[in-house]
Amino acid sequence: MQVFENGKSRPVFATSALLRATYFSPMHEYSVASAIMNTALSAAGKRPVRTLTLRNGALSGVFAESLSMYLEMISEERGMSGMRIEIVPEKARFKCVCGKEYESDTFLSACPSCNGYEREIIAGKECRLESIEVDDE
Repeated sequence: MQVFENGKSRPVFATSALLRATYFSPMHEYSVASAIMNTALSAAGKRPVRTLTLRNGALSGVFAESLSMYLEMISEERGMSGMRIEIVPEKARFKCVCGKEYESDTFLSACPSCNGYEREIIAGKECRLESIEVDDE
């Protein structure tokens, strides 16, 4: 069994699927799932994928439940039923003009230090393929 992670084993994961949601639509997660699956299968070559691990930011616009459903559906269509899918939620991180950095699960949270909303988003907008686990040849 081999595990590939961001930049540790293969260069393809240094630039793994960084997918940002910029709009909402009923089939949005399907296209994200399809892109993730294509990236994973391309990197795995002919080896079966055992596990996909993704990080999903609170502000990505990607609904984890829908993404998981579509990934399962696509994996079954491609003959990989039983593949494990792990979606790790990632909180949004902000930097307020007062200098405080803080995390939240929502965009609508005020700075805990000054109660202000003038801030920069520094993390949590991404949905990315973190790693894949494949069988040895």
